[in-house]
Amino acid sequence: MKGLSIQYLMGGLMVAFSFYQIYTADFWEASLYISAGLAFIVMGLLKNEVFPRQKKILNAVSWLLILLAVFLFLFLVRTDG
Repeated sequence: MKGLSIQYLMGGLMVAFSFYQIYTADFWEASLYISAGLAFIVMGLLKNEVFPRQKKILNAVSWLLILLAVFLFLFLVRTDG
């Protein structure tokens, strides 16, 4: 249970930090933190089996969010240099 709460906490912190990035008008990094934070939260929902009937769709959504975060990270590394 402790590991699951840490996963929700990390996702919540990333989403909260994305609001700060929006406030500072850094929208690319905000989208990175939103997608990574939501991926953490969706993976926590999967592990906790909150929605057992939607397990396949949540798995697909989590993979899409993870891939989006990876591509945004690589884009930001390439363009911020």
